[in-house]
Amino acid sequence: MLGRHFNQTFSTLSHCTSLSVESNGVDLDPTVKDAWGLPVPRITFQPHPDDRKNLARTQHRQVKIMEAAGATKIWRYPFDDIGVSRHLMGTMRMGNDPARSVVNRFNRAHDVPNLFIVDGNSLVTSARQQPTATIQALAYRAAETAATAAKKAEL
Repeated sequence: MLGRHFNQTFSTLSHCTSLSVESNGVDLDPTVKDAWGLPVPRITFQPHPDDRKNLARTQHRQVKIMEAAGATKIWRYPFDDIGVSRHLMGTMRMGNDPARSVVNRFNRAHDVPNLFIVDGNSLVTSARQQPTATIQALAYRAAETAATAAKKAEL
């Protein structure tokens, strides 16, 4: 199949944002344990109703692009709870208010001053298509903040 169809096949993929849902999160499972008897992480995720609408709209546009390009057979990815992209963010929200966020603007935890959390979790939503460059910039800023704090014996 690849030999016959590879040079006649193309696909499209787009990233849609996942809006924040307060009940989504990561915690420790109270019943499931790992090989050492420690609780394993449990992920709770339900998409925002707008996420599904956004995915459907985006998929419809992709089909129109393929049809305009002359595609004769089109396969659609089925929708699941996450979609085909796995750039989920927002489980450890960044903010100034410790009651509504986990880390401050330097990715330093409000409740644990010697803890810096640097990944996509601090982003409430995707600021751009691929979050990697934004996460790298935040990591550099967090590292500078941690180094400065360490020099002042604040860690």
